[in-house]
Order: sequence, then C-alpha cells, then structure tokens
Amino acid sequence: MMNIAVAQSGGPTCVINASLLGVFRAALASGAVDRVYGSVHGIEGVLHGELVNLNERLADPDSQQLLRQTPGASLWHGHSGRSP
Repeated sequence: MMNIAVAQSGGPTCVINASLLGVFRAALASGAVDRVYGSVHGIEGVLHGELVNLNERLADPDSQQLLRQTPGASLWHGHSGRSP
C-alpha cells in the first residue's frame, strides 16, 4: 500500500471540493492506496509539509457530503497569496 498527496491549484471554483472528494474516493477504492493527504495551498503544502490527513477529515459520509456541497477551496488555493 502507498500514501498519496493531492495538491490543487487555481482559484476556488464550484467543483474544486467535489474533485477533491472524487480523488479521495477513487484512491481508496483502487485498493492500492492506504492514506490520502491534502496539500494545503497547493504545491506549497507539499514543499512545507502542510498536509491534512483526508482519511481522518473525511472518515464519515456526512463529512464527505459536506465537502462536496461546500463552495470555495477546502484546502485553499495554490496561489502565492496565502490564507490562514
């Protein structure tokens, strides 16, 4: 088994959280991935070790549904203007 990290870039569109959930679900369904991490602020999160354990954050169906329906970027975007 392996771990993967998801890094998103660009502005917070209406589908960015839904695509994050799609990657999370597909990775776990593959049977090859044990843990999925989300990179905060895109590639900067990978470079600076700012990773969120999505297995913990999205452990239950309610959390997954909330992510899918929430506008904006759950992991913040990958532009240089950082948000808290």
